[in-house]
Amino acid sequence: MFNTEEEVIDYCKYIIQCLADNKYKELESKGILETVSEIDIKRVINEYAEDSRITVPADDQYMGRIDIFKYNDNTGYAVDIDIYLNNELSDLTLQVEILYSGKVTIEDLHVL
Repeated sequence: MFNTEEEVIDYCKYIIQCLADNKYKELESKGILETVSEIDIKRVINEYAEDSRITVPADDQYMGRIDIFKYNDNTGYAVDIDIYLNNELSDLTLQVEILYSGKVTIEDLHVL
């Protein structure tokens, strides 16, 4: 399902778009919120910057903001994504695991 880094980046953009659009139920239905819940994500954002919300940067702003680490056992990728809040780059990083099997999960959202 995810054979190239471009496919990984595109799927990460989809996840960010869902978070920005408050489509947590869509992410949950795909199993993406199996490890980290909607409540967890909203709590971290609120603790970082009260009344802030995730926004989607312009495509050219993604450059250098998504770091992809291929697993040595060739099972997939760990991905770190810099998060924008209220159209400004924040210190928050979303960590996502994307496996070749098609399983995708948000693993963490924290200050990096």
